[in-house]
Amino acid sequence: MELHNDEVPSNVVWALEVASRGTYDEHRFVNWFITAEESSAEYRDTVAAHKRRRVAGVVKRWKVALPRQRMSIDEVRDYVEFKLMQNPDGTTQLLDVSIQQE
Repeated sequence: MELHNDEVPSNVVWALEVASRGTYDEHRFVNWFITAEESSAEYRDTVAAHKRRRVAGVVKRWKVALPRQRMSIDEVRDYVEFKLMQNPDGTTQLLDVSIQQE
């Protein structure tokens, strides 16, 4: 979806937080989406890929309330990463969790 002036129109986004363990290290990252449908599809695809490849880790899907509408892409990325990786609080709602054991 293209954004007008590179601004997120809503004050809500959906995000995936993925933590997976490789042979020697752990990878952790966050992706965010403008619609719940996009985040659901990516969640299902990521979980299926982890199962197929037998990757140990955790995939979480979140709903994140932004502090305001019309935030820039960079502001949303920074806000979502901070909230999910450092400070989950009342502005975040955990929707789905998938845990793959080694």
